[in-house]
Amino acid sequence: MKNNHTKENSANKRLILTAILSSGFISTLGLGLFSFTLPLLSLDEKISGVWLGTAFAGYYLAKLLVAPVSGMLADRIGPRLPLLLAALVGTIAPLIYFFYQSLTILYAIQFTMGLVSGLIKPVGLAALGATGEQDRLSRWFALHALVFNVALFIGPTLGGYLYLNRSMEPILLVLSGCMGLTAIIVAIMLPKDTHTHSRDMGAEGNSSTSFDAVALFLAITGRTLGIGLMVTFYPVLLVTTLGRSGLVIGAVFAVPSLMVCIGLPFFGRLNNVPKPMTVVLGMLVSAGALFALGACREMWQFVFFGSVMGLGAALSIPSSMALASGLTRSQGRVFGAAHFAAGIGFLIGPLLGGLTVQNLHAVGPALQVAAVIGACACMPLFSSALRDKFKWGKGFSFGVAIFCTLLLGGFGSVQFSPVPGDSVAAESGLYRYTDVAMGTVVKLTLKADSQKAADDASRKVLALMRLLQQDFDFRDPDGSMGRINRAAGKYWVTPSARSYALLGRTLAFSLETGGVFDPTIGALTTLPLFYVLDETIGQSKKKLVDYRLVMVDEAGKRIRLKKKGMSLDMGGIAKGTIIDAAVRLLKAQGIRAGIVEAGGDFYCFGDRDWTIGIRHPRAKKLYGTVVVREKGVCGSGDYEQFVTTENHGKSQLQHHIIDPSNMESADKSVGVTVIAENAEKADSLATALFIMGPKKGRAFMREHYQHDSALWFTPDLSVVVTDNFPK
Repeated sequence: MKNNHTKENSANKRLILTAILSSGFISTLGLGLFSFTLPLLSLDEKISGVWLGTAFAGYYLAKLLVAPVSGMLADRIGPRLPLLLAALVGTIAPLIYFFYQSLTILYAIQFTMGLVSGLIKPVGLAALGATGEQDRLSRWFALHALVFNVALFIGPTLGGYLYLNRSMEPILLVLSGCMGLTAIIVAIMLPKDTHTHSRDMGAEGNSSTSFDAVALFLAITGRTLGIGLMVTFYPVLLVTTLGRSGLVIGAVFAVPSLMVCIGLPFFGRLNNVPKPMTVVLGMLVSAGALFALGACREMWQFVFFGSVMGLGAALSIPSSMALASGLTRSQGRVFGAAHFAAGIGFLIGPLLGGLTVQNLHAVGPALQVAAVIGACACMPLFSSALRDKFKWGKGFSFGVAIFCTLLLGGFGSVQFSPVPGDSVAAESGLYRYTDVAMGTVVKLTLKADSQKAADDASRKVLALMRLLQQDFDFRDPDGSMGRINRAAGKYWVTPSARSYALLGRTLAFSLETGGVFDPTIGALTTLPLFYVLDETIGQSKKKLVDYRLVMVDEAGKRIRLKKKGMSLDMGGIAKGTIIDAAVRLLKAQGIRAGIVEAGGDFYCFGDRDWTIGIRHPRAKKLYGTVVVREKGVCGSGDYEQFVTTENHGKSQLQHHIIDPSNMESADKSVGVTVIAENAEKADSLATALFIMGPKKGRAFMREHYQHDSALWFTPDLSVVVTDNFPK
């Protein structure tokens, strides 16, 4: 009879384990693909870094608020009902977007998913902690973390694939489906008598002190601060640094989770008895790798240090959860508290990232700041680990931990201090601003009478740049170009006055270049990853690419695309237009001089000379510098978006600058830099001259643009310049 009861109890435990792991995997898969895709959508919609950080902070705030409540609720009524409630809410919320499509709704869904996640994970862990024997908890938690990270690895990769057409509908359908399946699994598989009170721990608990608990929760906060910041800004860093496709970015982003999956089975078996030193060591390894990721520039570097970060997490995660489980019999309470601590880190991380990007003028340093803070947060637990490992006294262990904290803090203050030799930072009256906008990193260098004047001007300019980008970008369904494209072959559209004027100048330039510059190339370039598609796709679109098919009603200021399937892509000119508009607004705000830079394109204005670097197209260095004043400097190159293919045994580069004459990647140049009287002209000329190549391009410049200048890098990397290009 006793043997039957033991078998029944063992089977019940396996059923609970299976239900928690399978429901956790499915729900995390949906949340992972949604969370990864949202930053990419924000890039496409040109949302600022601070706004993106705030949106993710809302998600983590929801988790922070609900985690302690969910733990206490599970201790009172059991885990089954809270898990069912969370899954059902997660099923319904994504479907709202199909009735009200807007970014606001997406961020509301994200907040709701934060509530859902804040219920599912701590309650599931509490059920495992109460069900498993103490000597097996590390393995169980390792298995849970393995399942969780497999889902996080698959989720972003799947998200990158589903987002190829820049549409959120497939993402939200899969998210809703995952949550619905989670509800079914919980309802069918999780026993009704599942509880969250541990039976294996004595009434007095274990020997852990309140200091040990606080130290563990503080370390968890430091770790999740880095994770929260990384989830928000790491995709942006990868896109702006590597410039690859969504699939590649998704795979690189998922490397840490993949290595967690590989490391967990090994480390879970290695650490049957959880120890504080194991947690500290794993967290410090992850922090060091996160710091290195902030400085990476090559694909292999991102992969290597992402792998190290994942292995560090694999070492620390099971032991940290097992240590938490040993703090008290009330598993719901302890895991609610642990997730509250994690929620604080997740809340602070994205906000810290947004502020760091603005103050340190790059995305990479934001990861490094989080790494230093995370390492410092481990030091109290390090003190406990020293006592546990070496039997040192409390005072001596605490003193060593404080010394290490001071070393880390000192290193961080030196690392992130302004560089004394930076002429822009050191010169009085010059102020720098950096933000994520227009799908790239925007940098402003402003000469102003005061910090307040510069701050006010920068805010207004960044808002204007995003407003114009939304109007000019074909990806925005409510913008002028998006509306014109949807109406192709059907009816007239009245665009905004600024879009109508820009399109008029664009068509005049198309006529001037004989169709070399043609905005109707959008019939091909508005397709996802158009430059990697089979060449027959491009040829099939050729009849839709002709700027003369853009019908203009001058009296009504309306636009119509003559054929169905036509699309406008203003990407070869609009960035310059927006930069010029930003400069005009800055001047109107009383800014005497400055630089507006967006993704390597500049306009330099004011009563002083500015030195601008020219990028080498095949090396991570500058080819040279030029000194300009009141000029736009823009470039085009085959190194921005590309893939390398094999053709008859030879490597062939397929990139995003398409020659309308043959609908293939232009091959007469590898890089072009243009200096012109304004950024719009420099931007459009850079695209046209890249396609023309130096021979035709020099003749074109002599005939039409004698006062502007250009530099070409040819396929053999020789350099050709117009006669008036600055020496």
